[in-house]
Amino acid sequence: MKKIEVGAAIICRNSEILLTSRPEHQDMAGFWEFPGGKLEPGETVAQCLVREIAEELDVKIRVFDTIYMLEHEYPDKTVKLHFVRCQLETAQEPCPMEGQSAAWVSRDRLSDYRLLPADRPVADFLKFSCFHEQ
Repeated sequence: MKKIEVGAAIICRNSEILLTSRPEHQDMAGFWEFPGGKLEPGETVAQCLVREIAEELDVKIRVFDTIYMLEHEYPDKTVKLHFVRCQLETAQEPCPMEGQSAAWVSRDRLSDYRLLPADRPVADFLKFSCFHEQ
């Protein structure tokens, strides 16, 4: 089975967390997720997130610490996810560049969204965690 390593940004602003939808041309279209993407060879999780968020949302982020890690098995692959606390560098609003939607969501409303199966445990964790925004 194929194994993929992924960085996922937990971008906080005013007690809300950024979610993005999976666009129609991607696997699992219509689901919501924490933005990010696959690590390229030789790339750190932080480098991956800076690159992916710039490509997908046209904003710059600061990358802080990993707050959650998990492996999730889909029928065709295993995904190792690194969920990392991040912050926008400026007040610029994210601008989805790949046909996806974006939403700022309060922690207690994350589970109202149709999240990817691998992201659901993180939404539950965030609802009850006490980590602080920068």
